Amino acid sequence: MAVSQEFSVGVDKLYELLTDPDFLVERSTAMGEDCEAEVEEYDDETVIKMKRVVTRDLPAFLAKLFNPQQTINMTETWRRDGDAWEGDFEMVVEGQPVTIGGKFTLKPSKKGCVYSVSHTCKAKIPLVGGKVEKFVLGQTGDGAVAELEFAERSL
Repeated sequence: MAVSQEFSVGVDKLYELLTDPDFLVERSTAMGEDCEAEVEEYDDETVIKMKRVVTRDLPAFLAKLFNPQQTINMTETWRRDGDAWEGDFEMVVEGQPVTIGGKFTLKPSKKGCVYSVSHTCKAKIPLVGGKVEKFVLGQTGDGAVAELEFAERSL
């Protein structure tokens, strides 16, 4: 699943926002989550580590398997690519055999810049793994849209 949004600010301004730990906590709090964020900057990359506690409405078949409140540990790595940024992330759901991964880009556009992200999910659960992956990808995509809309309002 892929999500993309164009912003009316330059790449560097959006990068600064999306790698600001205070903004990341504020954004998660606005989404109803508890969150901790840490940003580490190196010569060639920026690494964000987040711990998010989320509560989701689960369909009946998942409510039997999972607690609606989950703790997600995420590592996101940004790398400069000329006048753009690219990176990848991994989210691990504590105590569950579910991992979400993805890649993202932040590139200049005529209007300002475009942020694009694609998600993958792997649920190692016999018989229902595919259904779990489909649900998680839907939730992740919806969450990415909400996060990007929050970023737009914050600029």
